[in-house]
Amino acid sequence: MIARTLTASAALLLATAADAAAQVPPDIAASIRKIGQIVDTVNTAKLYAPLFAAQKEPYKGVNVTRDAGYGPDPLNKIDVFTSGAGAGGKTVVVYVHGGGFERGDKRQNGTPFYDNIMLWAVNQGWVGVNIDYRLAPKNHWPDAQEDMAAVMRWLKANIAQYGGDPNRIVLWGESAGASLIAGYLSHPQFHGPGGHGVKGAILNSGFYENRPEGSNYFGHDQKELKERSDVEGMKTLTIPLLISHTEVDLPDAIVQAESINKILCAAGKCPTYLNLKDHSHVSQDYSIGTPDTSLSAPVLQFIRAIK
Repeated sequence: MIARTLTASAALLLATAADAAAQVPPDIAASIRKIGQIVDTVNTAKLYAPLFAAQKEPYKGVNVTRDAGYGPDPLNKIDVFTSGAGAGGKTVVVYVHGGGFERGDKRQNGTPFYDNIMLWAVNQGWVGVNIDYRLAPKNHWPDAQEDMAAVMRWLKANIAQYGGDPNRIVLWGESAGASLIAGYLSHPQFHGPGGHGVKGAILNSGFYENRPEGSNYFGHDQKELKERSDVEGMKTLTIPLLISHTEVDLPDAIVQAESINKILCAAGKCPTYLNLKDHSHVSQDYSIGTPDTSLSAPVLQFIRAIK
């Protein structure tokens, strides 16, 4: 598996291989640095939204199925994007939004996000799937991980009718979305008889080791927090992983990304590892589908390399 065996240095080259025009525009980079190492979705969205001014629904050449149910809860909904062109058997890219397991949505109303990721996936010849999942404080661990398992069951049973290959599923998440994916993959109790069913995973600015103070979703009991950590389970994974953080990221996200990269490399399973220059915790995924390919270029190369 080529992507999984790249060294950290080689992986970093993926983020810098494109020319300067393909990176964060200087004016946006300056604004991102001014916002700083915080989560500011509203003002960060304003920086990238103008780049999608021509992207209006209905999207030309794209079939969109909104809010298909994969479970009984009102948040058990997914969107499916596909071109409908060509033969079936397409790679399926599943995006999982962030929000600290307490907020967030697959579609940020009034903005291009996260339809931008779905449209970019379709442009690569793939099927895009965007999911919602149960959140705290109403719900607690392991509800979201069980939702991820339910999504996988739905995909195995249904994605072929949208042109997707149920045996070629790649998961992609940011922040809590990355943590949810890691939690699903690293805890076998959520897997079906055939295993987790995933070909590869992209984890942007995730959290893999629970903080000592805990959270509304993971709880506060120290024994349970340790059991709910993803680190030991991630060391057993054999699929390719792309793990990233950004230069202007949340400090803890940087620490966690660096830590899990070292742990996996020590276990002989180095991921593709990126430090995205000029980006923040949220701007990285807002850039997908724009001329700023600092994240989309290495993601494209990573997915295409998956066997």
